[in-house]
Amino acid sequence: MGEILQKKYNTGLVLSGGGTRGFAHLGALKALHENNIEPDIIVGVSAGSIVGAFYADGKDADLALKALTSKKLLGFLEPMVPKNGLLKMAGFVKTLNQTLTAKSFEELKISLRIYAVNINTAEFTRFDAGELIPAIVASSSIPVVFPPVCIRDQYYLDGGLINNFPVEELHGICETLIGINVNPIGELKQINSIREVAERSFHIFIRNQATSKERLCDLYIEPAGLERYGLLSISKAREIFDIGYAETLRVLEGRAR
Repeated sequence: MGEILQKKYNTGLVLSGGGTRGFAHLGALKALHENNIEPDIIVGVSAGSIVGAFYADGKDADLALKALTSKKLLGFLEPMVPKNGLLKMAGFVKTLNQTLTAKSFEELKISLRIYAVNINTAEFTRFDAGELIPAIVASSSIPVVFPPVCIRDQYYLDGGLINNFPVEELHGICETLIGINVNPIGELKQINSIREVAERSFHIFIRNQATSKERLCDLYIEPAGLERYGLLSISKAREIFDIGYAETLRVLEGRAR
């Protein structure tokens, strides 16, 4: 008989992008932790990279929620003179520097991979070594809304441009692969503005990306109800967190039956 290859990691976790819907990731992580499910490696894109970094740094979900809804963080919503983005990221960067203990990937307690898009080469690029915060900011820089991030003379934007739910990056190397996608489509009764049309179009595009990847996950979590929230609904953070928490508990309870 052929040799059975041992998986490299026990539990892998993939966290999708989704703007402030990413607060649902924190709620999901709290529910997983309460059920003694801890990842050995985390992959994150955009909002998933932020949450993944906080968790890999040893910050619990409630502490991360508090940090990411602080008044200091709201500074990143300050408008800027339109050149390569509409809003500043300064408050966001300051919050990361003040809150994250680790400043490099090597200092994290859990292995972390972050993905962004190199807009010079149009490549989906992995960051898993060296400086942590520039990688998080690059992966989270929604095109047009935020400016590109320069890292080693190359410019990067939100990883969701190419792959918002990169489950395949961990497929086959984990005993258990958990995927959390915070972009359900659902049904919207009304769409009242150009911004809502743009956001809805974006979410339809990235949700269609994710559809074929559900089957790669041993545990798949997609909290219904998040379609009501926009990309920058920071004032609704606790509601979004609670939706992620409740849905994850529901999925785990169903799995236990």
